[in-house]
Amino acid sequence: MKRNIAIFGLLGLIGCFLPLVPGLSLFDLRHFAEGWSAWLVMGAFASAAYVGATAKTDVGAGLAGLVSFGYLGVKFGTGSFDLLFHAASGGILIGVAIIAGLGVSIAALAGRRA
Repeated sequence: MKRNIAIFGLLGLIGCFLPLVPGLSLFDLRHFAEGWSAWLVMGAFASAAYVGATAKTDVGAGLAGLVSFGYLGVKFGTGSFDLLFHAASGGILIGVAIIAGLGVSIAALAGRRA
């Protein structure tokens, strides 16, 4: 489970640097978005990847994943599903990482193997 959380965190972080729409990535949007929103999204993916890779237990990784992917789920809302179907490669990776990462984190806390 820890490895899966790290993989989905890394997958989402890679997606931040690939195009959401042709020619524009989330990393490029940091210049246009007010505040820290692009940096917070990248930080949430990075923290899930780091804790998933270094945690000693599935519960610790599950909690960190739940906080990180839960924040991203609230931030993107139902737009996570829109990313899967209407975005370019980076948006698809971000959408998959949010949805699957949240599911794996909940499964890690429930003590089940996925």
